[in-house]
Amino acid sequence: MPYIYSVLASMGDAKKFGEAGATWAGERLESLGATSSTASQIIMGGEMSGMVVVAFEFDSIDAAMSGQAGIYQDADLVALMRDAQVQVQRRNLFRIQAERGTRSGEFGTILYMAGAPVSDATMEANIDLNWSHMQHGANGLSWMQSIASGPAPFTGTVATWTDSLDSLMTASASNFADPAVQKVMADTNAQVLGRVITRRLY
Repeated sequence: MPYIYSVLASMGDAKKFGEAGATWAGERLESLGATSSTASQIIMGGEMSGMVVVAFEFDSIDAAMSGQAGIYQDADLVALMRDAQVQVQRRNLFRIQAERGTRSGEFGTILYMAGAPVSDATMEANIDLNWSHMQHGANGLSWMQSIASGPAPFTGTVATWTDSLDSLMTASASNFADPAVQKVMADTNAQVLGRVITRRLY
């Protein structure tokens, strides 16, 4: 499974950053080893509102470390961060443990999760159960296992992508109301610590 190097940042000009990411900056990141990259601004999320989550996908941890170093050695990317007034608040490294659908859509959510770790095979079975509900409101669903997030209460995150947040929330309510899902959560001590809603920048 691939790895996600994510950055939570405040930005003075998120629009400028998003436009660059959709054109030359995204291509530059690929030259540094990223297989994909996205940026989404948190619209609803308490004190995190207004911040931007930038996610870079890499095939390995070594590639993620090399790519992270390459970003700060690239004069154009450093200039973009300066011009967009990027202030990094947090860096995380996640492993995509299971995924369904596509990472497409104008909006998204991120659930911060705590709980006991499970095997990849178990997570694949669990996400099939979740996706049976979520596919009716989401374009995609990813479970990401935290590898390096510092002293944080969450052990993983669940990301969804959608074109309709109303449809997504209806599907989410159906998912959490399913007794089979409730049993899986109880068996693994899974808890939802919080949720943010995002709008895609690129």
